[in-house]
Amino acid sequence: KEYEKNIKAIRDVLSGKKVSLVKKLEKEMSKEAETENFEKAIYIRGQVEKLKSVFENAKIIHEIFGREKILIDLQKSLSLPRLPRRIEGYDISNIQGLFATGSMVVFTDGRMDKNEYRKFKIRATDSPNDVAMLKEVLTRRFRHGEWIYPDLILIDGGKPQLNAALSVLNSIKTNIPVVALTKDDKHKGDHIYARAIKNRISLKDISDSAKNLLLQIDSEAHRFAISYYRKLHKELK
Repeated sequence: KEYEKNIKAIRDVLSGKKVSLVKKLEKEMSKEAETENFEKAIYIRGQVEKLKSVFENAKIIHEIFGREKILIDLQKSLSLPRLPRRIEGYDISNIQGLFATGSMVVFTDGRMDKNEYRKFKIRATDSPNDVAMLKEVLTRRFRHGEWIYPDLILIDGGKPQLNAALSVLNSIKTNIPVVALTKDDKHKGDHIYARAIKNRISLKDISDSAKNLLLQIDSEAHRFAISYYRKLHKELK
């Protein structure tokens, strides 16, 4: 009878009835406790805890494999030389050059890594020149040899921003892949410019998972830059 019960439990797990199985065992545990069969109740509690641990580990493993697939899709879509485990996203926020700020956000293995975020108060110019400001931010970033180099850089902008980033990387003799993400109304949609891509490509032409990751990084860089801009504006007003 116990053997048949175990077989049914295994069938429930394999058929996806995880929640109902745990609830059933918890109900059985309560029943045994009420009849003061505490030894059996403790045994069932142990089974429940082990099952929950297995389910949680399975969920984590599934998430890891899911993120790995996204990174592989991104590597293929952008012809990257290696898997982009560390991606840095950059954006500039300013109004007519005032209180200009730059942001650097980091995604490690496809997830936000907020401990690695950095913010920059623009020093070099008071004029609204996003390209020059981006160049300043990247120059200052790569003076920090102690910061881990990324596998991919994502910047908000088009070809001018891409060329500015490449000039900084060329000056320090590194060929980290760079992608510029721009909203191109003329060509109806979001496009990517990159060193490894001869012509711009539409975000529609890459996998949904890779596209969503790029958009998430771009959005997070924008959010982080704006939050710092607002903080400076409030302090210096």
